Amino acid sequence: MSASTTKALSLAIVAALWAVISHFGKLPLQLWPVIVGLACYVGAGGGVMGLQKSVLGSASGVVWALLYAAVSTALGRNDLLDALLLGAAVFGMVFQARIPLLSYTTGALAGAATAMGARAVAINGGVRIVIALAIGCVLGIAAERVAEMLGRMRVVPAMSNR
Repeated sequence: MSASTTKALSLAIVAALWAVISHFGKLPLQLWPVIVGLACYVGAGGGVMGLQKSVLGSASGVVWALLYAAVSTALGRNDLLDALLLGAAVFGMVFQARIPLLSYTTGALAGAATAMGARAVAINGGVRIVIALAIGCVLGIAAERVAEMLGRMRVVPAMSNR
């Protein structure tokens, strides 16, 4: 099995398993932020460093989105002011890349977009989004382990010509 097939299969397995756990367990977390977290992990390059960068980067984006929502609400939700505040939040997400563990700007932007898409404007909603994103990132580690197991599997010789 090629490396790309193994990676695709392992990611599909963990995503499907999480969907089953999520639906049958009736967890109070939306499924799509978990998939965004998984994407952040894959985009960060994988491994322990990818896990750290994707979890911290995406969580910081949620914080920026909550900050944007709070300031916008406090100032009366003016369209022009909202645009300027959003620009300031994006500036902050990019500027924080000077800190090594917060250097995954893509994760920060994805985390902010996820929080805004889920309309998380309060701390409780933000915490749920951060948890879902972190679960997705951890699923990335699980997918790597599944890929390692799949890579060690041997094809049955009689079936290799099919």
